[in-house]
Amino acid sequence: MKEEAISGVLSSAVTGLLAVAGAAAISLLICVYARPISIALGILDAPDGRRKIHPTITPLAGGLAIGLPTLLALFYSAWATDFLPLYLVIAIAGLASLLLGLLDDRAHIRPIYRLALSLLLALAALEIVPALLLSFLHFSFLGQVVFLEQFALIFTAVCIVGLQNAINMADGKNGIVIGLCLFWSLELLLFAPDHMRPVLLVVGAALLVTLAFNLRGRLFLGDSGSYALSFIIALLTVYVYDTAFTTLPADLVALWFLIPVIDCLRVMALRAFRGHSPFDSDRSHLHHMLYHRMPWRWGLLVYLGLAGMPGLLASFAPDTALAWGIAALCCYSVIIAWPDRRSQEAGGTAK
Repeated sequence: MKEEAISGVLSSAVTGLLAVAGAAAISLLICVYARPISIALGILDAPDGRRKIHPTITPLAGGLAIGLPTLLALFYSAWATDFLPLYLVIAIAGLASLLLGLLDDRAHIRPIYRLALSLLLALAALEIVPALLLSFLHFSFLGQVVFLEQFALIFTAVCIVGLQNAINMADGKNGIVIGLCLFWSLELLLFAPDHMRPVLLVVGAALLVTLAFNLRGRLFLGDSGSYALSFIIALLTVYVYDTAFTTLPADLVALWFLIPVIDCLRVMALRAFRGHSPFDSDRSHLHHMLYHRMPWRWGLLVYLGLAGMPGLLASFAPDTALAWGIAALCCYSVIIAWPDRRSQEAGGTAK
């Protein structure tokens, strides 16, 4: 019996290593040939001198480099484990989000249509696999569980689509979304059941390879990447929370996604206050402010440190999630309220 157990562990380890190596190889291949792939698909991002200020026409193949290995891992898990409906639905939803993002990269779909399609996709996934529903919320600072009852379906769907929109809005500078997804993959690994860990390791391997090319400006994530990644991570997070709620409180999950979601809500409210559509494009996001105040290599570290580190640290002590959340919000508020030195200098010169 002992020899069989050791053999099973070794077999699982070898399978996991092969999966990670395969994912890294697929991601590397797509990244190396990102330009011809993007030309063939018509997904190139050209600078416009206003909102898009990158120096050259850039392939939007990052979503494929991360999405394809992830989808293969999900489809394989559906076939190889006892959780076929779970992984199959997540894979199909991720594939649909990837295709929606590719279409948006090519044809620029109106935001309201994207949101409507994503909401329908989320509702369909939740109807098929009830295990993906947020039916209750367990907070570390409350003595009782909050049951959502008849609101569970719409609440979960809004959370999924809201996170998708927040991540899409955060995808404005190299390294942000991929870096955040690395944090989330690691945090999920700490609480995920054994059968889900190979998928998360594959995601992490693809993210790391693509990040190396993204930081050098060789490719962008594209809407295909932000849509697919956000949808898949949202569904995986709901499932992990439902299975590990005794050790994973809802306030810790909220902390993981706090900064990009808060920044998205702030920007949308600011646009509405100014009389514009909440979905208009501008340069008032947190990453824009950091970019104008410091070299981006430092701005990226500040962004990921603020958005990622509190959740990671709190994952080792879930009871501290609320305190870390308050600290993160205070730091975020200071950055937002801090006067832009360049604007002050321009204003002084104008006077």
